[in-house]
Amino acid sequence: MNQANTAVIPTDKYDPLQGHVKQNPYPYYAKMRASDPVLYLPNMDAYAVASYDGVDKVLKDHKLFSSQHFWPELLGEYDPVPEVPPMISMDPPNHMHLRKLANKAFVPSKVAALEDRARTIAAELVDDLIVKYGKEGEFDWVWEFTALYPVTVICEILGVPTDRRAEFKVWVDDLLAASNRAAYGPERLAEIRQHSDELRRFFEELYDLRKKDPQDDLLSAFITAEVQGETLTRLEVLQMATLLLIGGVETTTNLLGCTMVELHRHPEVYARVRADYSLIPALLDETVRYNAVVQMLFRHTKEEVELHGVTIPKGKAVMPLLGSANRDESKFANAEMFDIDRKPEVPIMSFGQGPHFCLGVFLAKMEARVALEVVFSRMEMVEPISDEVVWLDSYFARGPQKLRVRYKAR
Repeated sequence: MNQANTAVIPTDKYDPLQGHVKQNPYPYYAKMRASDPVLYLPNMDAYAVASYDGVDKVLKDHKLFSSQHFWPELLGEYDPVPEVPPMISMDPPNHMHLRKLANKAFVPSKVAALEDRARTIAAELVDDLIVKYGKEGEFDWVWEFTALYPVTVICEILGVPTDRRAEFKVWVDDLLAASNRAAYGPERLAEIRQHSDELRRFFEELYDLRKKDPQDDLLSAFITAEVQGETLTRLEVLQMATLLLIGGVETTTNLLGCTMVELHRHPEVYARVRADYSLIPALLDETVRYNAVVQMLFRHTKEEVELHGVTIPKGKAVMPLLGSANRDESKFANAEMFDIDRKPEVPIMSFGQGPHFCLGVFLAKMEARVALEVVFSRMEMVEPISDEVVWLDSYFARGPQKLRVRYKAR
């Protein structure tokens, strides 16, 4: 698989709604960093920020750049629970009571306690593949492993029945696809609407069950916990469950998908990691830097702001491009190279910065590491069949839409 040619400078301007840009945004990011680190996007009425320092400023300065409109900007009218904002769309200090509650499920000690179960789930999925296809064959790395694996883990955390897990991946994909709603026709929009409604109905039914009969799961904890002397409302619980489902499914699925793509593109790295599993954490860190699974976020200016010499009016959408910041040549030496031996001197932006730094980072990295350890130990060979990759139809999330692989079990 050939390296994406990021050295070719595109002749057109960055437009995240264009299909060819979504498939390979990196040449556009490089062009922006060189000439337009803050670029106004007329069709989105938003300002894209490409430099590392600019992205860092936008994410950390919540007094100038608000998260309040992030969720509405991302999902629009397809938000399953539009009545209340999720904590990702709350500015400090309002979001802290919700974050502290959710954080209980994702601290390193809790994540470590889930590792054995994650390993068992990964092994069971490999067993299922061998039963279905034999000791040697082909399967879809995305839909038959990397989607089912994290959704099973997050289902157990939330207390969701795993027999519905395939539906959850479809629901999550379509919710994130809502970010592209301006480019879709009526038929696709109706499909997204349907899946958004199905997700809400599912969590409403599950809420009612857990309200009557709490279990040892996170959804029950949300229902029963007191925060500053108050309990969460039904709508707040539904919104928390939706947010955690999206984050818990999409991040790990796309991280494992991107990792397999990069291993195929860099066979010398693949050989090293196969021979030494202790390199897997470094592999994952470089993958999320080089091919960020979340490409951007949304903020809105609270007042007029000047950034890189560009004046951004009050109340305007700002898109900090995480995928671009991670390849900023002023921060990362040989930024366009995939190098698992690099020791970055600055934080990688893939999981955000500031008050909304991703809660699930420890869980996602643990899940991905365990999955690769299990697959590599159980399969003598697993590799993509084609050099071609069709990426998700999303400018927000990045991962292969599907990825046929051939394998040979030990």
